[in-house]
Amino acid sequence: MVVTGSCIFVAHGLRKGNARLQPWRYLYELAVRFAARQPVVIITDCDGQEFDEEWAPNLRVVGTRLLSPRKRHALGTLINRFQPEQIWWSTTPRSVVYLPVWKQFSCPVTALVTCPLYPWRLLLRALANGVPWDELDVLVRQRIVPRWLFAKLLRSSVVAGVVTQSGNNRKLLIAAGVPANKIRHIPVGIDSQDRGEITPVQVVEAQTMLGFPEDTTVFLYLGAVRRIRGIYALLDAFAIAAHDNQSIFLGVLARGADERLCGEVRGYCERLGIVDRVKVIGGWLTREQVWASIEACDVVTLPFVVVPSDVPIAILEAMARGKPVIASDVDGIPELVQGRGAVVDPLDSQALAQALLKFAGSVHYRQEMSDASRLFMATYPNWDQVGVLALGLK
Repeated sequence: MVVTGSCIFVAHGLRKGNARLQPWRYLYELAVRFAARQPVVIITDCDGQEFDEEWAPNLRVVGTRLLSPRKRHALGTLINRFQPEQIWWSTTPRSVVYLPVWKQFSCPVTALVTCPLYPWRLLLRALANGVPWDELDVLVRQRIVPRWLFAKLLRSSVVAGVVTQSGNNRKLLIAAGVPANKIRHIPVGIDSQDRGEITPVQVVEAQTMLGFPEDTTVFLYLGAVRRIRGIYALLDAFAIAAHDNQSIFLGVLARGADERLCGEVRGYCERLGIVDRVKVIGGWLTREQVWASIEACDVVTLPFVVVPSDVPIAILEAMARGKPVIASDVDGIPELVQGRGAVVDPLDSQALAQALLKFAGSVHYRQEMSDASRLFMATYPNWDQVGVLALGLK
């Protein structure tokens, strides 16, 4: 069925199972808000059989084998069948191959930049420090495209506008020659529920799950236990800090990790001599359990070596609950955390350890950063407000 007058979103790799993960989360949340105004069709690729499904009111997701550079002209024909009024395209440097497709459209094309724009030195440093190739592969392939060529694509007259999720990406693109008036920074949103209250009982349950003694400083890591996210860099630094402060503990919410993977992390802790100071919890927790765990800790630690998908929503979730965050000096993270936590080089174990010790050593400092986080998040946009910005409404 053809839907005329629709808005088209093009999203490589979107699946029901990852629609709440970045970078697909950003695009999908915008598409849902656009669907309140007009029919929306999301075009994605498919691993096997093609599909056409309704995922939300007024929003269809079409999985096709045509989302490929080799089939780009057929892809353009498919999109034109919907007679789109506008197109939002999930754009990375490798999207330069789709310029001939974009020239087939008579409606505006908005390039939604959905990846970080890293220098070679940062990617090579991550590789040299143990981040596996398979975790860096996509970022390296994006970086192979020269920055000037990507900027040329975005300057093209067929691109009506460019949207970035971070102010950092906007600055980098302006420095590369994309006109500033062509780029809008529309931040990642946050769920309204992420600001909701957690009951004291839920917090006590989280404290029991973590199992740390009272009157200690509890740091919390949450997310997949992948080297790219800095989990092993954090453990190295925590071992240094734990030697100087016997009252610090670390909870690791290892999202989706099975017992084998959790065992690898525990084994690493044992070799560092901190196995009794670190609690690793794998599997899948409910959103309420994650929120309660954030409430139960003192500081959230997310020292990404490299951010795979621009802006990590986990940082916003922590700050929304008034928790200071120790995070990395990469991509768009500093603009969120600076003045509301600590921004450090994740591969500098001594610097990261000193950040941990500074928070552990001063209740006043923790409270100051906690208050700053709450104040920042009090006016931070939720997804509905981000949708309004994207729609160009006042």
